[in-house]
Amino acid sequence: MKLDVINLDAKKAGSVELNDAVFGIEDVRPDILQRMVRYQLAKRQAGTHKTQTRSEVNKTKTRFGRQKGGGGARHGSRNAPIFVGGGVAHGPKVRSHAHDLTKKFRALALKHALSAKVKDSSLIVLEEAAVSEVKTKALRAQFEALGLKNALVIGGESLDDNFAKAARNIPNIDVLPFAGLNVYDVMRRHTLVLTKEAVDAVHARFDGSSASALDFTGDNFVDEIVVVDGIGAQSAKTLAKAGYATLSSVAALSAADAAKVFEAAGYGPRAAREDWHGQAKEMVSGKPPRAKVDQRYVAQVIAKRAKEA
Repeated sequence: MKLDVINLDAKKAGSVELNDAVFGIEDVRPDILQRMVRYQLAKRQAGTHKTQTRSEVNKTKTRFGRQKGGGGARHGSRNAPIFVGGGVAHGPKVRSHAHDLTKKFRALALKHALSAKVKDSSLIVLEEAAVSEVKTKALRAQFEALGLKNALVIGGESLDDNFAKAARNIPNIDVLPFAGLNVYDVMRRHTLVLTKEAVDAVHARFDGSSASALDFTGDNFVDEIVVVDGIGAQSAKTLAKAGYATLSSVAALSAADAAKVFEAAGYGPRAAREDWHGQAKEMVSGKPPRAKVDQRYVAQVIAKRAKEA
């Protein structure tokens, strides 16, 4: 299907072709959306509520009365739940409220959420979410001209700083980068606003073409150890202190030397299990990262380089 693209001045700026498999689902299922929203809300619930059990209450554990002749039951401790200030029986404990949903189900839920907005005529494609200066009043007037009073604006891989700052004080307007696109925020706002860059990112995410066609050779090579699947910010920082902040430096090591380096850094068994050295050698030879999240990161870096060139 085709949808008109407009700019912030409410003028038409072309059109965009939307993938029917993502934006054109006719039978939108509320049960799928409900399960996904419940999954998101449960995952972010703190779960820190807790009561003290009998063993955790700091009260006397000695017998506080005579065994007989007191006119009441014979108790040995004030920690019992029957006393004021005693422990609580079967009270809440610290736990995670999160539950699992498969990746395929989460992807399906996002498709249904996007299709629901198209079906309700609540999707707007914006040419660009960028302004020249931080003026909340001016941006609010532009939103009013577009009929946006309660909306979620999804930008590209990164947000225009001026636009984000100008929009943050406007009530009922949320602005997120593409990585923040989620079912709960889409459904809680009346209107969904996607930039052209966000639409392209949605298509790339669901058709799988960006991962398979990723060129990781020549100028597109990203020599950062963090693109190894399993290496996060903290482990990358630890390895950088040891002198191994790049893929090239790790790939240049022999398997035995790499094992020693990872063992000294405290990641020996994990590095062996996830094949950190093998991944580094693969990427130095031109293969893209194994994990999709790392492939997206590489694509962002490549796009940033192209923009700065």
